[in-house]
Amino acid sequence: MTRKEVKKSPAWEELTFANNFMFCKIMESEPEICRRLLEILLHIKIEKLEMPHSEHTLQEAPDAKSVRFDVYTKDENRIFDLEIQTTLKANLPKRARYYQSIIDMDNLSRGENYSRLKDSYVIFLCLDDPFNENLPLYSFENKCLKDGKEIKLNDGAYKLFFNSSKYDKMENDEEKAFFKFLVNQNADSDFTKSIEEKVFFARKNMEWRKQYMTWQQTIDEEKDISFEEGKERGVEEKALEDAENFLREGDSPEKVARCIGLPLERVKQIAQSLSVKA
Repeated sequence: MTRKEVKKSPAWEELTFANNFMFCKIMESEPEICRRLLEILLHIKIEKLEMPHSEHTLQEAPDAKSVRFDVYTKDENRIFDLEIQTTLKANLPKRARYYQSIIDMDNLSRGENYSRLKDSYVIFLCLDDPFNENLPLYSFENKCLKDGKEIKLNDGAYKLFFNSSKYDKMENDEEKAFFKFLVNQNADSDFTKSIEEKVFFARKNMEWRKQYMTWQQTIDEEKDISFEEGKERGVEEKALEDAENFLREGDSPEKVARCIGLPLERVKQIAQSLSVKA
């Protein structure tokens, strides 16, 4: 990969609702859109939703890994985490598991009964198929699978992964219209047209634009650092592989270290490891 291939963040004028920054800003500033979207996704009725928080961070212990939710909100009996997933990552299932555990710990105070735990929904809006099974939705809850029986645990923990690329397979018309809009920005329902309007006016918000420029610079710097670290890891891995091959051919550690440029002690460690394997 060359430096030119490191993908940079899009310009402010190009942002759509599928962009993480724009998604979070609109969902936080427009609670009615957030409430309606949750109703469409979960097929439920929400009478009153707490003010959504974007980039909401929770950490249950100083030495524990913190979590930053894209959009975090609650109603009287339920907690919702909405994540916009523009790129797929291999650790998505365990990420969902950890998110849900943090939600539960934050939800229950010391001494409270477990019955006071609210139902929790961790929802990923994926632009691509997260499990490569061509389903429009992957919905998970805890069940007992034994002797052909399927017994729900009924613990109130739900994980949903929506596959936007299969919006045409969604049975609910409002879901279909929303994910079609998410994929190609074609607003053809009242709800998606209202989002499209909010995106249009958001692009005129100079305060948000300034925040995005700062955010964009940070993200792009992190990408550059990751790229350079990846290059360095690649060079090091190649050198270690070459060292092992030359040692197998009978070259001395001193010669290998001199020709490849690795520290002599490191080459000796590789040679010792090879002798142990042999």
